[in-house]
Amino acid sequence: MLMNADKPGAFERAMARLPEGLFLRSLFTGLLAATITIFALDFRDVLQSDRGQTPGMTRLEPVTMERPSSRDHLRPYLPWTSPVTREGGSLNLPGFDRPPDHGMLREKMSFKLGPDGTASAVGLIESGTAGEFERFLAASKDKVRWLALHSPGGSVPDALAMSRLIRKHEITTAVPSNGYCASSCPLVFAGGSKREAGNGAWIGVHQIYTIDSAIGTIHDGMAEGQKISAVCQQHLNEMGVDPQVWVHAMRTPKHQIYVFTPKELKTFKLATHVHGDDAKGKRKS
Repeated sequence: MLMNADKPGAFERAMARLPEGLFLRSLFTGLLAATITIFALDFRDVLQSDRGQTPGMTRLEPVTMERPSSRDHLRPYLPWTSPVTREGGSLNLPGFDRPPDHGMLREKMSFKLGPDGTASAVGLIESGTAGEFERFLAASKDKVRWLALHSPGGSVPDALAMSRLIRKHEITTAVPSNGYCASSCPLVFAGGSKREAGNGAWIGVHQIYTIDSAIGTIHDGMAEGQKISAVCQQHLNEMGVDPQVWVHAMRTPKHQIYVFTPKELKTFKLATHVHGDDAKGKRKS
């Protein structure tokens, strides 16, 4: 139905009755409300990314990647799976008859006892993992002397606690060739009285981030992040590791990982020994 252009419509008559300036003020208020709404939605998206919804962080299948080089360190962070190379290669861990399934990295860290004082820690480091690790060591009657790590990281406080337990019990830590130790996992690795890495190990760090329920305001989140970063640097220094390791962490966005080359692992004293691919993660005699 066409409207008569000669007679004012209901909308025009309503506008004519408004006090002068009220229409513009109403329009401005509406635009302001829309802007606030859009900002709130954007902020919600940022918070959701902290729950692992950042693009590139939700892969469940292994991801083929090139090994890091002196000028090419950054790789996507994989919180629920692990990187692999085109050349392939097996991952040998104590307590496993065959390489662990990639899905284990999406589960809470579990511990397996192997032969001759060896053991493995595989999976996510969650709140309470440090306590379970302590109980595992007690149940093994302090027989563990060599611990292989395969983990995408997780809870920083638990990683620090595990690291201190490892140093207290004078355990050697290892990330074998094709093993994955990312995010907070290198803090656990640093606790080893000796620290062994396979030449093909994936060991990397990135910025600390918190979930939305823990940060409060943005200012609180930034302050807490700086505080935890300082604690991590101090811990690395106490373990005999160059704090430069954590400088690379603070420079790397949470959706990426700074992967250390074998040379850097030795230079930064993160690893005390780096073995060739022929070691295949086996305990060095």
